[in-house]
Amino acid sequence: MLASPPVRSADERAGGFGPVLGAAAVCFCALFFGSGLSAVTLVWIGGLALLLAALLAAAALLGVLPAPLLDRPAAAFCGSLFGLAVWCGVTTVWSTSPDRTWTYTNRTVVYVAFALVGLFVGTRLPRSRLAGGAAVLLALLMALALLAKCVPALYSDYGRVARLRAPLGYWNELALLCDAGVPLALWVAARSRQPRARAAGAVLLYGLVLTLLLTYSRFGVALACVAAAAWIFLDRKRVESLAALAVGGGAGTAAFGIALALPGITNDGQPRSVRAHDGWIFALVIVAGAALVAIAARALAQREVAPERRARIERVAGLAALGLTVAGLAVSIAFGGSVWSDFTNPGSQLSNSVSHLGSAKSNRWIWWQEAWHAFTRHPGGGTGAGTFELTNQMLRQAPVVVDEPHNTPLQFLSETGIVGFLLYLGVAGGALWGAWRARRDPAGLAVGLAVAAFFVHSVFDKDWNYVATCGPLLFLAGALLAHPRPAPARQPLLAACAVALSLAAVYSVVSPWLAQRELAKGTPASFASAHSYDPLSVDALQGRAAYDDLAGRYRQADRLYRDAVALEPQNAETWYALGVFYFEHRAWRRAYIALNNAYTYDRFGAFARPCDLLDQARTKAAGYTPPKLKCPVSKRPASP
Repeated sequence: MLASPPVRSADERAGGFGPVLGAAAVCFCALFFGSGLSAVTLVWIGGLALLLAALLAAAALLGVLPAPLLDRPAAAFCGSLFGLAVWCGVTTVWSTSPDRTWTYTNRTVVYVAFALVGLFVGTRLPRSRLAGGAAVLLALLMALALLAKCVPALYSDYGRVARLRAPLGYWNELALLCDAGVPLALWVAARSRQPRARAAGAVLLYGLVLTLLLTYSRFGVALACVAAAAWIFLDRKRVESLAALAVGGGAGTAAFGIALALPGITNDGQPRSVRAHDGWIFALVIVAGAALVAIAARALAQREVAPERRARIERVAGLAALGLTVAGLAVSIAFGGSVWSDFTNPGSQLSNSVSHLGSAKSNRWIWWQEAWHAFTRHPGGGTGAGTFELTNQMLRQAPVVVDEPHNTPLQFLSETGIVGFLLYLGVAGGALWGAWRARRDPAGLAVGLAVAAFFVHSVFDKDWNYVATCGPLLFLAGALLAHPRPAPARQPLLAACAVALSLAAVYSVVSPWLAQRELAKGTPASFASAHSYDPLSVDALQGRAAYDDLAGRYRQADRLYRDAVALEPQNAETWYALGVFYFEHRAWRRAYIALNNAYTYDRFGAFARPCDLLDQARTKAAGYTPPKLKCPVSKRPASP
């Protein structure tokens, strides 16, 4: 018996509207509150994504929602992403920092949840609404980012460094979202039927271009140009896209030129008064530019373009693109050697000022070499997921510490070996396969180019570290791969297993954060509690050891310090803590061995300074002071 229309519509609302709202809420939280690398944001945003994925999976297994069809691209994407999360967890066994590996595994598990949510929601959400929703969220994000530049109270750190980065906390990730938004804005501007909607697309493109230029991201600017060119080449309404680019992109570039004349907007180290004064001027520039773009785009949208004129414009644009390509090749040949030399020999610390846009200098080449070195030493399983910081400390040639090599595929190759690298390629291959398959639908093409921009950008940056970008973009990849199929027979046992697995994942994500909260209390009981939450934490072991040492329990403290070293034997900090312990107890030879190991794994740490603990322990262990070393020997060690 068929359901009556009121019953059927209620069922559709329960099965379609609710999951879409939940997915939109999770993506909104990731974009606007997932800034930086904070463990707190990963806990609550990741927990929401995991619970939503479990509910959707259980609903599908119980026949409430249609289950997604796992064809070859979807199977490759989901299987590789799930396998990557599992393999990251496996590398904990041999990781140089199991605690970091656990955290990185949790991060990857959260991304699996985002992708699964996209896969389930995509079965009920048309691609046009998916692209429209993504464009709306990006428009809100760009508005907030530009507002924070105009109002000093919203982001006080712009007084130190002016590069635009709020609300994500990292300029290159904000640039990535701008790159992903370019094809979506062009889709709105070229494919909408209403002149008002086309004008909105041009205004969005204007905001994206202005925001992107204020991030000073060199690769972000280049990738945005490639994304726009790809859209124009693949979409049939090229004239409308060219008009939107001319109006929105040109106005955004002009507004950036005005911003360069305002020290409070683009100069570092400006006082609050200057930032406030230039902020309201820049706000007027932004509003005036948006109004002019809207008027011009709406006027152009109301004009019909004859087929003959359309073909002429496309030919002229094609010749112009060909000329620019030839000119670019000529410039590359003429200056390629110097650009490569600047890239591979960055010299001193790089500037974050606007001059960053015109420079090819970068430390990435050095970090890539360090990552490759770690892979050649551990080709099978790597050093453990999330452990590049220890690799960098051991191999760095300058006192600059980074946690990632700024190249996601190379990062997985270094940290998880060839297995993790191949799994990551499977994730990228499945997503790009789905993006290519969706190119015939304009909305699918726009979303596919946004997903492609994400994987291309990951070759030059540490995108996997940021839930604010990685989560929503993997959600889009999953939604793009979704195809509905009839609901299978009810499987309550599998539904219960999905919920249980999700709860276990939530506990895994929450446990390290709970351990950090206990560590912050700084009491013996809190250190024990932190160790129970996170048995892989060396901070918990060292905290307990310090209290045992104060209580006169030398053997217990010695055992705990050595347990911390056994957990992370290539971490200079664990060796240094052990060396300080031996130094305070006048075990000179043991102190020298431990401190020398700390120096081996980090030649630029505080313990590597002349006449510090290492030199003092060496003279005490040897029983004499070398003629060239004249250091005052103190009974208490210097603070690290």
